[in-house]
Amino acid sequence: MLGRRFGRFAALLALLALVMPAVMAAGNESVYGEKLRETAEVFKKVREWHRFGIVLNNDTLDEARNLGIAMVEFGIASLESIKDRFEDSNLSMKDEIIDEINEHITDLVNAKEEIEDVDTVEELKEAMRNARELWIDAKVSLQKSIIIAVLDRLETFVENGEKLEEFVEEKTVEFQEKGKDTTMLENWLEDFREDRENALERISEAKEKVMEIETPYQGFEAMKEVREAVKNAVEHTKECVKDLKEIIRLINQYGDVEDTEELMEVVEEVVEE
Repeated sequence: MLGRRFGRFAALLALLALVMPAVMAAGNESVYGEKLRETAEVFKKVREWHRFGIVLNNDTLDEARNLGIAMVEFGIASLESIKDRFEDSNLSMKDEIIDEINEHITDLVNAKEEIEDVDTVEELKEAMRNARELWIDAKVSLQKSIIIAVLDRLETFVENGEKLEEFVEEKTVEFQEKGKDTTMLENWLEDFREDRENALERISEAKEKVMEIETPYQGFEAMKEVREAVKNAVEHTKECVKDLKEIIRLINQYGDVEDTEELMEVVEEVVEE
């Protein structure tokens, strides 16, 4: 029973390795869905053209311009779709992320207008190059939001550990009144409290590191620090779990079946919220 509960937390930690940007947009049926489907048809045609080779010159300029417009519209629709999901979420830094996405949408709208106004192949190439760079910058915000979402889950678990502290403090008093030596339990509770505080600090630091990233280049340069910050947050959270296991063992040793059942109810509440 206990193994299953900690298994849920292990699965939470595994999100750090499993989540992908595509998850954020999967299954969305917003007002932008039709635009996404239309653009998907354009991409289908592009794949067909690639079988024979694409020629970009004055004869194909109009078609190429339309293709560029469609691709940028796809990017805008994707950002709008993801923004809708963020607005309905509990992401801790969603306002900052949404502000960034709005800026990216504005940039892409301007890029689309630039493509619409091109008159030559060279102008189109330059406009498309600019649009690609803007889209790469936009993806940085999406990647940041994914890491923040995972850190939010860790933070919720660690913050809820306060309920465990309160429960164990109450049980410690009860055991002391029955004449039991609770020194070991008090020591493990203190370790849990310290590790919980450290974990919250590391999680906060990790979030700050993530939000400092603004461009792909900065992301590349800062990723080592971000990974280290996230790693520290996870490690301290694992220490909390380790302390908790010892606390459970001691509650089982000092108390009776009813004490253990009460503790497990608190543990489940902490893990599942």
